[in-house]
Amino acid sequence: MTRVMLIDDDRKLLEVYEKIFKLHGFDVVSCENGKTALEVMDREKISVAVSDIIMPKMNGMDLLKQIKIKSPDTEVIMLTAEGSISGAVEAVKEGAFSYLVKPVDIEELISNMKKAAELSNMKEENAALRDRLASFSDGRTLIGVSPEAEALRQKAKIVGKTDSAVLITGETGTGKEILANMIHQCSSRANKPFVCVNCGALNENLIESELFGSEKGAYTGAERQKKGRFEIADGGTIFFDEIGEMSLNMQTRLLRVLQEKTFERVGGCETIRSDFRLIAATNRDLKQEVAENRFRKDLYYRINIIPLEIPPLRQRLADIPVLCESFLTLYAAEMNKPLPVMGQDVLEILQKYDWPGNVRELRNLIERMVVLSSEGSLDVNVLPEEMRDIAQQQDADTSLRGHTKSFEKEYIIKMMHKHQGNVAKAAEEMQIARKNLYKKLQEYEIQYR
Repeated sequence: MTRVMLIDDDRKLLEVYEKIFKLHGFDVVSCENGKTALEVMDREKISVAVSDIIMPKMNGMDLLKQIKIKSPDTEVIMLTAEGSISGAVEAVKEGAFSYLVKPVDIEELISNMKKAAELSNMKEENAALRDRLASFSDGRTLIGVSPEAEALRQKAKIVGKTDSAVLITGETGTGKEILANMIHQCSSRANKPFVCVNCGALNENLIESELFGSEKGAYTGAERQKKGRFEIADGGTIFFDEIGEMSLNMQTRLLRVLQEKTFERVGGCETIRSDFRLIAATNRDLKQEVAENRFRKDLYYRINIIPLEIPPLRQRLADIPVLCESFLTLYAAEMNKPLPVMGQDVLEILQKYDWPGNVRELRNLIERMVVLSSEGSLDVNVLPEEMRDIAQQQDADTSLRGHTKSFEKEYIIKMMHKHQGNVAKAAEEMQIARKNLYKKLQEYEIQYR
């Protein structure tokens, strides 16, 4: 039941309003002045406050300001006998939900209170969701309860204590950047920059200036000196995502920087030193790339000191429920929606899907589902058609296998009965090896002696 506070110095009016509001399902506490109202708010959670503006000692506008300081999620409806545009503007500016002029239309007031209560409850719920999400994951933690996810988290803590180069491998969308950030956060460099370089997205003509920086006038459009990613990463970590996309020429330049930790800006002569830690990631088989001369062997061994592999989502299905919970919490809070409830039938379909796009695909799907959700529930209708079709096909396949096994068992029983338990004769007529028939008898727990 929504807790509502009424503040007015007219005791008789309070009594009337209190009876009306209780009839409409509100839990009501009445106060005759602002000081008492603030004392109540120190003890109780109030969703909606309905206050007169003109009161002795503390007027309604001053009370409104104090309420918003004490409890920003409490919605305040202001009542006044002297309505004016300037008064309404000031009230809204200070955070009032609405501004109504006496004598108030009761139906209008009740309608405002219900809407205010919904908004207050949603704010409170979303604040709880954000706290829950923050406690669950700060966005820089690999989420999951599977042994694989837990092992990666433990390795990140161990690896973070060193400055050795790390190569993270795994399919696209598995969370390689998140794992790299975890390693950075577990290191002594955590308070320094974590600089990302997406090798697949950088223009080949601009990659040198992006990595090494440039001097003013180094090229057309270079109107000022620019720091590169290596310089920005000084003291911190530089993360090369999809390093397998880098050209052989840039691989050569990168190897030199990794070995010497020095470089020059484009168009400059000054040697710049940067103390960075390298983490690289790829979805390619770099060993194969080396064998086919598309990736330098010496660079491969330089970046692959500590290899870490993230398994695809289809190999850690136990993580899907907790990932769904995390993403649902995130997007419900972002969209100011109640946390949707995911039905078990939906979750079962998600755990049957192959997830070629891995965690990124799941995250995008959950965002879509929250957008399309209504009345706080998620059913199979918000799933893409291909997911529903796959689930139905798998169910059909399971049913067919069940019927096939049932028929096979009945057939074996019939053959064994015909040959009075003689395995050799039954196997001969069935045209299968005797040892295979023994296996089937054991599998179906058929007594034949």
